[in-house]
Amino acid sequence: MLNSITKHWLLLIILLSFCPAVRVMAQQSKISVASFQKMESDITARVTAPKRDQNGEVCALIRIVTTEKELMFEPDALGITARENKTGEVWIYVPRGARRISILHDKLGILRNYFYPDIIEKATVYEMVLNTGGEEDKPVMENNMQFLVVRPEPATANVYIDDELVPIENGLFNATMPKGEHTYRVEAPMYQSDAGIIKLENTPVTKSVALKPKFGYMEIFSLPEQDADVYIDSVLVGKTPYRSDRMALKEYKVRIEKTTYFPIDTLLNVMAGETVRPTFTMKSTIKPKVPMNTLIMAQAGFGGGGQTSFGGMIGFTRTNGFYAAFRSDFNSVKTVGECSDSQKTADGSSIIYEPGKTEKSYLCFTAGYLRRLVKPLYGYVGVGYGSRTYAWLEADTEDNWYKNTDHSASGVAVELGAILRLKGFLLSAGFNTVNFKQHQVTAGVGIIF
Repeated sequence: MLNSITKHWLLLIILLSFCPAVRVMAQQSKISVASFQKMESDITARVTAPKRDQNGEVCALIRIVTTEKELMFEPDALGITARENKTGEVWIYVPRGARRISILHDKLGILRNYFYPDIIEKATVYEMVLNTGGEEDKPVMENNMQFLVVRPEPATANVYIDDELVPIENGLFNATMPKGEHTYRVEAPMYQSDAGIIKLENTPVTKSVALKPKFGYMEIFSLPEQDADVYIDSVLVGKTPYRSDRMALKEYKVRIEKTTYFPIDTLLNVMAGETVRPTFTMKSTIKPKVPMNTLIMAQAGFGGGGQTSFGGMIGFTRTNGFYAAFRSDFNSVKTVGECSDSQKTADGSSIIYEPGKTEKSYLCFTAGYLRRLVKPLYGYVGVGYGSRTYAWLEADTEDNWYKNTDHSASGVAVELGAILRLKGFLLSAGFNTVNFKQHQVTAGVGIIF
């Protein structure tokens, strides 16, 4: 048993002793770039053997000079359009603007994130000479280049690197530049310039430069109406609601004018990066109209024969106005015929009704004229349609109801009444008749605003 334990410990020690060596081997790569250059006279990419990317644009061709055929490539986000193995070379076609590539091999290791020294152009041939550790390979040249990205804000700003104006594409400047210190300067109209030093060492550098504005804005509103003329330093610039373009930092004279309103003059100070937002309340030169009042009332009606109804009134008025009202007992009676107090039907036959078995229904719509008589008192008069049904139940039946024409009415409804205003509250009293046959007195309470 002791020998078995000893063997396990020896095996563990041997494995641990190999781990550092394995780790070092994994970290080392025998792949490196000996040179990378543009082949100005090579027309392969644009004439002899062109290929197009997914956007239909002619690709760039990178001739990778190497005897290794088992290399794998991981491109940047633009991808690789095509690959061809040639004698002594591997051709890869990449879209314009490609920035970097990783080269992998099972035995030689990984060259990760190699940034092209040049900005890759379309329909252009480049030569990349690889050193894979063999004696026949070219010696490795010292890589004294590093990748730089400058992101200006605003994106239209001018960027100067080492006092040279550089191109901006899609809001960025991208380049592989010699390591060391480089000066930068970012300028844009109506912004404060920014300048400094960028130091390129062993890792790519991304520099974001946000310029501080040397301008501000105005947003001018007017009440109770818009479309007022806006003058800035005596110049008509637009109408409210008004938003300015960029304005220099200073104090401005502002005037607001509109027909039938008094003009407004003021001073507004524009601050850097800020928007001054005044709202001007303009006073009319015309005497304001008396506001329209709205009244809402709940009403009840009381009539002969114990008929009761409920409803409401809504009205709109200044000195003169109008209203609409509705009342009902929210009941309906389905009759099979008509009769009179003499118990005779329309065809002269007699019926016998069940004593005490009666049904009633009431419905009335009216609308009309509403006027303020004196300050706290209003009067109203209106016409409409009304219907009052009074029915008897025929004896020995369950649903044979007969409409009593002596106590029923339908047709024109007429009403009149008065409303007393107590600040925001209302009390009403009135009289209503249907076909000048069935009458009700009404009363109500409500509000006015």
